[in-house]
Parts: sequence; C-alpha cells; structure tokens
Amino acid sequence: MLVCRINARMGNAMFLTPLIARLRELLPHAAIDVASAYPYARELLGPIPGVRRVIIFPYKGVQLPWRYTAALRGVRRERYDLAIDPAPDSTSDRIVLTVARARYRLGFASANQWAPLTHAVAIPQEIQHQAVQPVYLLNRALGAESHAEHPRLQLGLSEEELADGRAAVERAIGPKSAAMDRVFGFFAHATGQKTIASEYWRGFWDAFLALEPDAVPLEILPSADRAATDERCAVLHLKSPRALTAAMASMRLFIAGDTGPMHLASATDVPTVALFHASDPALYGPLKPCDLALDPAQCPPAELAQRCRALWRGVRT
Repeated sequence: MLVCRINARMGNAMFLTPLIARLRELLPHAAIDVASAYPYARELLGPIPGVRRVIIFPYKGVQLPWRYTAALRGVRRERYDLAIDPAPDSTSDRIVLTVARARYRLGFASANQWAPLTHAVAIPQEIQHQAVQPVYLLNRALGAESHAEHPRLQLGLSEEELADGRAAVERAIGPKSAAMDRVFGFFAHATGQKTIASEYWRGFWDAFLALEPDAVPLEILPSADRAATDERCAVLHLKSPRALTAAMASMRLFIAGDTGPMHLASATDVPTVALFHASDPALYGPLKPCDLALDPAQCPPAELAQRCRALWRGVRT
C-alpha cells in the first residue's frame, strides 16, 4: 500500500507515524510505501516496522521537474492494493494519488477533493490534529474501532539506536555524565513567527535553575556552527533525526517551540513541553498525556519554570 504526504516539513513526516502504526495493527503483513517531500524521510521513516520503501519527492532546486518526474515514475512502477491521501487539503498528495496504480484510493471528502477516490470519508469536525486525522480516516474506511488510547508519534527506535543516543548525550555533558537522570533538553531555534526570543530562554533558565540547581540543561543545536543560546548549557548537534530522537529518549524532560525537534521528542516517552505562539497546538501539538503545550505570550519565564518543575518532579528516575 501507498501513503502519500508530499510535504517538506519534518513535523508532517512525523504525523504519518501513527497512521503507519495503525496500518500495521490492522494489516500486520502489509508492505507500506511512503511518498514524501521531507528530504530525510527515508532515514526517518524507513526503519519503522512495516515500511518497505520511501519515495522522496523534491520541493526545490533547479532540477526539480526532472527529479519530480523520476519520483512519479517510482510510484507508477508498483501496483498497490490501497493508496491513501491522509491530508484534507493537499494538491501534491492528490497528484501522486491520481498517478498511483492502486485498486483502492482513500482520502477525505472535501470541497477541494478532486482525486478519483474509491473510498471517501467526511472530515471530522471534532478531530483536528494533523497526526490524528489520518488514523481516523483509516479506521472509518475499514470499519475498525478507534484506538483504546490516543494515537501518538512513534519511530520504533532500536535498542542499538537508544544506546547510541544515550552515549551522545553523555559525551555532550562531559564531566556531568554521572547526572544522566537530570538532563533537561531544549531546542531554542525556529524560523519566522515561531521564533522565541533568546531573552525569554535565558529568563526561563534563570528561573528553572534557581528551582532545580542540579538540573543539567542541554541545548540541541540546528547546526554544528550555531552559537549556544545560553553559555551555561551544554550543547549537542546530531544531523540524523533518528539519532537525535534516540538522544532525547535518554533525557528527563524536553522543551522547544513548535519545531521538528519538538515532534521528535514527543515520539519518545520523555515529557515534552511545547511553546506555541504562532500556530495552533490543537492541530500540531504534542500528543502524549504527559506532554504540555503553552503560549509563551501568556506564560512568563518564571511561570514556565514552575510548570516544568512540576513535570520534572513527577518523572521517576
């Protein structure tokens, strides 16, 4: 079967993981191909159980038409029992869905739906989250009961990946490696309106470290040459999103804005605090019961520190 999500953002690639997991639950022997425009989708999603192939579509570059055509040919080479367009409003998804040679085509029925669907499901008004809607789509189409628990992001990390992630964190904090149970990770970088001022982050760490002086802040950097937001904090850069997720899995708590690393952290068992002030957490927020979404405009650094301390104290070590 084929899942089409032609979007270049890490978050939208991560939002496919509950659907992939649900496909495996309902159809355990299914071979799942994923069509994505996220450049690292093959490395991110390829190792997930059930995923057979990840087809990468380009989203920019001078050779875009030729690379896009090659990706479409990659889709056309296979015959699928089922092709799924999991997003209510994606022209790119529908192009790929239309080109695919599939016995059945599943998607949402909307005013903008023009792909030749064999099975259409009405868009649920009560379910808006971009990771939960695809699971709803599949459940309704197959007449399956919904999850007993709320869907969550998941990457199926191996024990080897987790061990390597822990080792990367130990190297990053150096002399404090004996304090692995007190590592508090954060990602302070974003683009456009999602950016949170460095002053806010420094104010947060002033307040949190006053409450929990034994905590070990570890900043995740988007590139190896990026300067740290706060010189008191250790830093870590890992290019691989799966390696980064494995490193996050060894932390006690993680905090970030509405960014790709926030979604990676939410795919682990680590409580994740997400700061939203330019987008809607009802659509894009973290999904675990222990996760938290807050608006920094309504939550000053000192208050955020108190909220994080409650999570910090609630984590068993």
